[in-house]
Amino acid sequence: MFQKWSLRDVILLALLAVLFGGIFVGSGFLYNILTAILAPAGLKPFANEVLFGLWCMAAPISSMLIRKAGSATIGEVFAALAEVLYGSQFGLSTLISGLIQGFGSELGFAATRYKRYDWLSLIYSAIGTTCLSFAYEYFKIGYYAFKP
Repeated sequence: MFQKWSLRDVILLALLAVLFGGIFVGSGFLYNILTAILAPAGLKPFANEVLFGLWCMAAPISSMLIRKAGSATIGEVFAALAEVLYGSQFGLSTLISGLIQGFGSELGFAATRYKRYDWLSLIYSAIGTTCLSFAYEYFKIGYYAFKP
């Protein structure tokens, strides 16, 4: 289950982090536009949810390309770090989100014991990311204040 990491794996993970860090920063601009559009209707927090998938891409792609335990978590955290270094408007809290999203994705691949890298593991990955991230953002963004 736990395989040794090669230099090639580490370099690929670093390149993915740089790429996705840029995508994440770009998503921040879209977030600002959506926030401005949704704010008058009182739906400002949902700008995050519309773009949520963009901020969660690094983990499953890292795991699909580097088929080793931990690659989803490390990939998402490194991408979040790259986003911070690019000058993310969300600051260091991005690292916490990256850790939660990456670990949620990691749970999906762990559910198949890192033996399957197909649609099933990606679905489990999406479920793990969604559940952990929602639990975190329930308090961070204040979803508890909304009526069902």
